[in-house]
Formats: sequence, structure tokens, C-alpha cells
Amino acid sequence: MRVALVSTPFVPVPPPGYGGTELVVAELASALRTRGVEVVVYATGDSHLDGTEVRSYFSQARWPPDPDVDATHAAWCLRDIARDPGGFDVVHLHSCAAVELSRLCPYPVVATIHHHHSSGLSEMYAANPQVTLVAISAAQARRESAPVAAVVHHGLSIERFAFLPDQGYLLYLGRYSREKGPHLAIEIAARAGLPLLMAGEPHEQDYYDDKLLPLMRKHGVLDLGPIGGRRKATLMARARALLFPIQWDEPFGLVMIEAQLSGVPVLALRRGSVPEVVEDGITGLIGDDATELVSGARVAESLFDRARIRALARERWSADRMASDYLRTYEQALAEARHAPGAGYAG
Repeated sequence: MRVALVSTPFVPVPPPGYGGTELVVAELASALRTRGVEVVVYATGDSHLDGTEVRSYFSQARWPPDPDVDATHAAWCLRDIARDPGGFDVVHLHSCAAVELSRLCPYPVVATIHHHHSSGLSEMYAANPQVTLVAISAAQARRESAPVAAVVHHGLSIERFAFLPDQGYLLYLGRYSREKGPHLAIEIAARAGLPLLMAGEPHEQDYYDDKLLPLMRKHGVLDLGPIGGRRKATLMARARALLFPIQWDEPFGLVMIEAQLSGVPVLALRRGSVPEVVEDGITGLIGDDATELVSGARVAESLFDRARIRALARERWSADRMASDYLRTYEQALAEARHAPGAGYAG
């Protein structure tokens, strides 16, 4: 099988720091290649994937996101795909603009929805029924009005995650924005009487300056700023627990599976995909409000079996499992394209 993966023009593949969609594209490309699939990744020119061909229109990532940049990137990608002399069995889109232009594609198209629900984007998806839509969680699929063909949870390379003794601190890792609930992470740690390390960067400057920074100073929180790579993996592996007190219905949340792959329990609020990702009482604790997570933080050291969390995560959250799920979806899209009345794809 030969597959084209179309990423975004906003962040390199893989991302050097923050970048959920682009990290998933990198992990999927590697896992598919391990299974013998020929993969071409469409991303920015500063992307680096060992053993995988990368094609790009923009030589460098174009941040912040811009719909015109996305449209230019998508149009170039789809034109290049159509002109490729070897052809493709499936084209897998991770760009909203590429979905909108997907009628230009002569091959079966699969698209993963990486974003929260948007009525405008749902209308666009519904207007392109030739695209096989994939949600990243059942919670996301329930909110999507356009027809969703499959749910494929994210997966990551298990080799990247260490398994180390915990050093007694709680960890918050993510954007410093209201919807992520970092102020609640500080409240939980303070009430539990445990040290808190935070790693991220402000995405709402007023919120950070007026609310979060004073709380950090008041409670002696160690703010490490944005981190990645081996430092991030070590920081995660040594945490007593990861705090995930989200205030919105997040479609997935990669940091939850990063923690579990490190054997670290996740203390999270019951929003979005959390009940799908965290096994309550086994791989973490799910609460309806922040106060319910305080006791879990206090007893996390004795309540959770870190070796069991890691073993379960290696079964559920590996990139290899994600690749298997997507290969089934690709086969489904191929079969439907071959049998569609008047289909131009000869497969």
C-alpha cells in the first residue's frame, strides 16, 4: 500500500515542542512504514522523518495558523498528489483546508478530525461525503454532526517513554490557558500538600499575568516553561501523578497517554475524552470537580500500580495499535471507492 499523509503548514513533523496533530502524523508515518506501507508525508520543509519522504511547499513552519496559508498548502499538496507518477492507494488528510479541496484528489480520501466541534467545519465535512471521516474519540464523534466512519484513538511510540521511580511531585503539562485548568492544578496540589511542577507557556497572556502567575508565586510552584524531548519524558516519568483538570470537552489529550506510557497515573476531570482514556481507579482517577482529585493526589503513591499502568498503556496507546486501526479504515475507504457507482478510481 502507498499512502500520502497531509499534515499542516503550521508546525514541523515531528514538532520540536508543542504540536499534537503533527506529532500524531510523525508517529503514524513511522508505524505504517514499519508495517511495510510506503508513506509520503506532506509537511513543511523543516520537518525531519527518518526513512520517510517529506514533500513541502513552505520551506519552514508558518506560525501562527492562518487559513490562507493552510489553503495554499492544501492546494499544492493535492496537486502534487494528483501528479505523482506512482499514484496512491489512500490519501490521509490532517488539514481542514485539504478536506475542503479534496474533490481534486483522484484517490480515496480519509480525514482525521483533530479539532473541537465547529458548525462551519461540520457543514464543510457534510458537503464532502466522498471523504471518510475519522474521529479521535467517541466523545468527539458524538458532537460531530457530519457522518463519522470510524473512531481511532491516538497512539505513540512506546520506546520514547521512560519508567522511573516517582519523586513525589505532581505535574501539570500543557498550555497555560483557562480551558486547560492550570489554576485548578495549583489548587489541587496546594490542598494535597504536594509540590507542583508546571511545564508550558502562556496562550492567554491576561489570564497568565492576572491569575496564574500570582497563584504560582503564592504556592511556590516551579514553572519550567515549555519543554520537550528527553527532558519532558524524564519529567513525566518521575511524577507522582499528572494533573489534567480540563475545563472544556477536549477531543483527546495526548499528555494523558504520555503519562500512562510512563506508568504515571492521570488525575483528571470528567470532560471530553477523559472517560475513554483513563480507567478510573486503575490508570488514574476521574473526578467531577477539582476537590475530588485532592485525595487521589495524596494517596497516588500507594493507590496506583505504576507497572500495571505502563503495561496497560503499551497495549492500548501504542503507535502500532493506531496504525492497525488506520489500516482497517484505509481498507474500508478503498473498498467503498472500488464499489461506488461511477467511481473513477480503478484501484
